[in-house]
Amino acid sequence: MPPFIIGQADLVGVLILVGLLGLNVGVKLYFKNEQDQQDMQKLENQNLQHQLEYLKYQINPHFFMNTLNNIHALVDINPAKAKTTIVELSRMMRYILYEGDKSLIAMQKEVEFLHNYVRLMKLRYTDKVTVDLDIPENLSDGLIPPLLLITFLENAFKHGVSYEHESFIHVVMDAEEGSLIFRCVNSKKASENGKDRVPSEGGLGLKNIRQRLDLIYGKTYSLALHDGDTTYEVSLRIPLRPAGKS
Repeated sequence: MPPFIIGQADLVGVLILVGLLGLNVGVKLYFKNEQDQQDMQKLENQNLQHQLEYLKYQINPHFFMNTLNNIHALVDINPAKAKTTIVELSRMMRYILYEGDKSLIAMQKEVEFLHNYVRLMKLRYTDKVTVDLDIPENLSDGLIPPLLLITFLENAFKHGVSYEHESFIHVVMDAEEGSLIFRCVNSKKASENGKDRVPSEGGLGLKNIRQRLDLIYGKTYSLALHDGDTTYEVSLRIPLRPAGKS
């Protein structure tokens, strides 16, 4: 029986067939890998959104609890002021309900929210407390995450304002080279066994803010906290998103 010999044409055909099979498998693996990457990206985006929503959920009850405590304190002291406080709170609740679930909002809306909060808090304190918001009227039309700055102001009131002694809060905001510059300096209460001393990392509220900043901006932001003997200072710089983009 003569030996089986593969001709040149047959060899070429086998090579072409192997090549086609390899190409087919390679294409399938490529698109499978690409689909896997897309699925992984979707999952990461979902996890990111869930983390952000969780952090917002932690911030809102904290804010409302402090505000309701303020109203409760005013009811017996000054009922008229308590009524005004409820009106201010309703305005702020509308902002939280209708703007707080958005990923980005116009910075002017966040600024208005800060002004409303300061007006609400001033109803509770005497003239010994000085609160200055140095914010240009034409600051910027850029976009920032909602409810990002309120925690800094809350902590300033909580740890820096006294009913008995002169105290102050000074907030400065400006836009520079496509970034928002936020600075908050407040006096500090005289601590009793460290009870009123704000932690160097700012406690739970600022911890949540730092986590939000990490998730949204990665390494493109800066946050500095300075805990001095008589003052506490927060300096924040974040990129501004152009209006019309999310």
